[in-house]
Amino acid sequence: MSSNSSDKHIMEVLSFAAVYGDEEALSVYEIKEQTLSTYLHAAKKRGLKISGLDRSKVIRDILNTYDKAELRAIALGGRVLPGMNKVPKINFSGNSIKLGVLSDTHIGSKYFSEERLDAAYREFEREKVEIVVHSGDVTEGMSNRLGHIYELSHLGYDQQKTEAVKQIEKCPVPIYMIDGNHDRWFMKSNGALIVGDIAKAVEHATFLGHDEGDIPIGNTTIKLWHGEDGNSYAFSYRLQKIVESFTGGEKPGVLIAGHTHKALYMFNRHIHVISAASIQSQTPWMRSKRIAAHTGFWIIEIFFNDTGVSRFKQELYPFYH
Repeated sequence: MSSNSSDKHIMEVLSFAAVYGDEEALSVYEIKEQTLSTYLHAAKKRGLKISGLDRSKVIRDILNTYDKAELRAIALGGRVLPGMNKVPKINFSGNSIKLGVLSDTHIGSKYFSEERLDAAYREFEREKVEIVVHSGDVTEGMSNRLGHIYELSHLGYDQQKTEAVKQIEKCPVPIYMIDGNHDRWFMKSNGALIVGDIAKAVEHATFLGHDEGDIPIGNTTIKLWHGEDGNSYAFSYRLQKIVESFTGGEKPGVLIAGHTHKALYMFNRHIHVISAASIQSQTPWMRSKRIAAHTGFWIIEIFFNDTGVSRFKQELYPFYH
């Protein structure tokens, strides 16, 4: 982090502490008292002025710009506003973060399993994951495909949104989501942004974007990816082509890809790549196309150093039928 951005981050934390108090700042930015003291010392040493802070203006600016969920997202490194290219980095007392990974829940489908999702939530809580990411197809959506309506447990936008809010609210930690091709059927038919609307209804949920979304963290980026392509004969081939599409300067340190309902880990171009599996089981349409579904979820732990990801641990929790 450059000296300039470091000063800005220090001022942001100290300004927040001046308005809301030290205890709230420690909670929102997930730092320890020692870190806050270090920031105060650094501010004095660098001549950063905070004594003349207009508290009422800061309060107005913060409350008018962000809600509680977005403040937490910023503290965790999430990109919470459209076009927001620079966000604060996560400030750890340690050098790692543990994530739960979900994808392709397809809530609203008869082949979605609340039992499997609840099992994932219980394991996330037991393993003390810090955030959960969801790489798209949160809902089943409604297509014009012949017979699709008979595969639905919940019909239409309202029913699927209500059920998805109920399911996502149960997530025990902050959850960051992108939408997928099934979610966007509502957008294509009537302009409804269902995953964004779900995130607005769930305090600890954040919508990161269409098809892909970035979470800057430490000195690297976690990229969530969905896509509208199909399965490849070799599971790794699709992931290789996604990785090849990144130019050098935009490469993430970690890529988590949904859409194909496949589980796989690979390392390519210095990117740790997870194909996220699915919560939804194989549908009749998938069976007719001879497409398997790998049902399950992941827990990953990312370790950081000054140059990015130093170590990466991944564990798949598969469901067997």
